[in-house]
Amino acid sequence: MQGRTWKNIEENLAEEIKNYLLDMGATEQEVKSVIEDWRVRLSDSTFTFYKKGTLYSTPSKSKDPLVFEVWNHIDSMVGSSYVLPTKDYLIGLDETGKGEVIGHMVLTGVVFPSEIFEKLDHVIGPADTKKRHNFKYWDSLFMKIDAYRKFGLNFLNETIPPWHVDTYNINKIMDVVYQRILSIFFREVEMSKCRIVLDDYGLGTSLKKFFNFLEKQGTEVVVTHNADETYLEAKIASLISKRAREEVIKRINENPEFQINGLSVGTGNAGDPKTVRWLEKWHASGKPWPWFVKRSFRIVRQIENKTRKVKKIIPPIREELMSRKFIEDFEEGKLSIQSLSINCPHCGKTQKAVSFAIFKDVNGRKVSGMKCPSCKKLIDDAGITLRYYCGYVVPDSNIIRRRLISQDLESSRFFEDFTVLIPAVVWKECDVVKVGKEEFKNLARYASMGRIKLKNIGRIQDIPEDITSTQRDEMIIETALKNNAILITGDNTMKAYALSKEIFTIFI
Repeated sequence: MQGRTWKNIEENLAEEIKNYLLDMGATEQEVKSVIEDWRVRLSDSTFTFYKKGTLYSTPSKSKDPLVFEVWNHIDSMVGSSYVLPTKDYLIGLDETGKGEVIGHMVLTGVVFPSEIFEKLDHVIGPADTKKRHNFKYWDSLFMKIDAYRKFGLNFLNETIPPWHVDTYNINKIMDVVYQRILSIFFREVEMSKCRIVLDDYGLGTSLKKFFNFLEKQGTEVVVTHNADETYLEAKIASLISKRAREEVIKRINENPEFQINGLSVGTGNAGDPKTVRWLEKWHASGKPWPWFVKRSFRIVRQIENKTRKVKKIIPPIREELMSRKFIEDFEEGKLSIQSLSINCPHCGKTQKAVSFAIFKDVNGRKVSGMKCPSCKKLIDDAGITLRYYCGYVVPDSNIIRRRLISQDLESSRFFEDFTVLIPAVVWKECDVVKVGKEEFKNLARYASMGRIKLKNIGRIQDIPEDITSTQRDEMIIETALKNNAILITGDNTMKAYALSKEIFTIFI
């Protein structure tokens, strides 16, 4: 059980609260430090008012109903510390991990109806997103938030991998990802009924243009620093983001593969002595850095005795590769896999399906990429462009059996950070063969490390035993359409069916 915190309380109101507590049977206590104004004890909870205007009540271990009654009354006296709802739906956007030397960046969007604002405020009121906590703390808060899904709350997590943080100025990536998250939300809620709050990271021209468009549609847009301190929707996004990141850090710490001389990575923060010691020990061992280390960070460069500052470049997210219709839809808050095509920069043809290959480059390193089916040339930067503009893929059963995605993740990383959707019919077909089971195990392992997101769509028990090939194809296509996902298949019949439904397809 957690205590309760109320912030920004004026002295006059604080005195009213104190008198109320005394009337309810509280007894005055001696203050413990110069930063405290007063203390009282009611039942087994101590209420402390700090000179900076914060009132804190310790948890009631006995869960005394009187303490809960008093908390609710103080809520009514103080009111919410967050800006009250001004629209029917509240959307918060926030990120975490940008300044951490270990792990992905996590970008989160959350949306919920204003009717549950007060309940969510009560649930997460005492949470402090600025302090460091272990995974258990964030997970307990997340479970309370997640319980409100049945009341209309929804959220999306997206990630930016360490090597993209090392290489690119990531603001453009953040712009595209946040715009995609909003486009997904707008499939369920009307944009004119939404308030969007974004923690200001220095958003770029494209996202500003999108926000201008939304404001013309009636959307309220708030871009501000420290948004999670004044807007509940931003705070919830921050909490969910931190929980997602800490889950991956926890798994890295628990994995013997990433421990050295009894040391694990710690919090992943460059200021954590344990993390620094781990980095030093790992480097001294002569092993290559694991995938989750951000090698551009100063502490890593110092350990490597490198003095030259890393110059980051603009990410090669190339809008000109995307069909005009797709970009036009995207700029209006619509994400449609049916309007997506790829423009080949070599032959100029617009392709609704492309081929994919894993091969060795001149240095013998495995790489992968998309090829134009007309001119057979590689389409550079198509992977990163599709990753951030689309982000979802649906593999057909033949792709699972060929272990294509895990083989790619082992080396070339084309599908890194994609959300892989597994329709129930694909799971049922592949889980009965050894190679299919192995691939699912591999994908689950990569998902546990945060390198992909893995979602099962539907229930296996709902798939009839006598399902026809047409019915199974329809189920896979429906998954792609519903989630605006790219289809990956090695079957010509499935490819033809997908193209008839205008679904962008990667053909192996």
